[in-house]
Amino acid sequence: MAEAAYGAINLELHSGAHPRVGVVDDIVFHPLARASLEEASWLAKAVAAEIGNQFQVPVFLYGAAHPMGKALDTIRRELDYYRPNYLGCQWAGWTVPETVPVKPEVGPDQVSRARGIAMIGARPWVALYNVPILSTDVSAARRIARAVSARGGGLPTVQTLGLLHGEDLTEIACMLLEPNRVGADRVQNQIEVLAAREGLDVERGYFTDLSPQMIVEMYLKLVSDRP
Repeated sequence: MAEAAYGAINLELHSGAHPRVGVVDDIVFHPLARASLEEASWLAKAVAAEIGNQFQVPVFLYGAAHPMGKALDTIRRELDYYRPNYLGCQWAGWTVPETVPVKPEVGPDQVSRARGIAMIGARPWVALYNVPILSTDVSAARRIARAVSARGGGLPTVQTLGLLHGEDLTEIACMLLEPNRVGADRVQNQIEVLAAREGLDVERGYFTDLSPQMIVEMYLKLVSDRP
């Protein structure tokens, strides 16, 4: 998959409303069913070594794959991942630095502008939940995002971004680090309260990924269907 992505996409030619620093921006391994975090970590490090060495891409490890358990958002802040670098609210691939500011765990310090940087990690399941805001006011979306996040004094274990989404909407992109502790319903309610204070309407949010149970069921069906 990484080989296909690097062959098809030139990061220098891309700009968009969601941050990224690489064609293969983030790969995360979650232990599901009876798999362990240690096994997920081993896989993450193996894939990182292959991608970093074969494609000569700087690779940063995070979570259980990192020697010190470094968090993904910490690495992203070190790489200035969250700061728009084009037109005030977008991210452009051609602005990726030619040399990484901190040393990667795998691969070169020099960055291919066409391929960028990769972050690969292992951690317990994280839910990704996005809430559309019926407004194109990115500043308001960012205020809401910060207020609902743990970093902004909002809900614990919740990380957020306020982003443009198409031509008519903005969106609060939420990462629920412990979804069994703080779930989507609580995040939805908090965003609705904060948006109302801004005079904005909110649509029902949606998960961007399948649930762990669905993934396991799909895998078991795939295995059982093999001849």
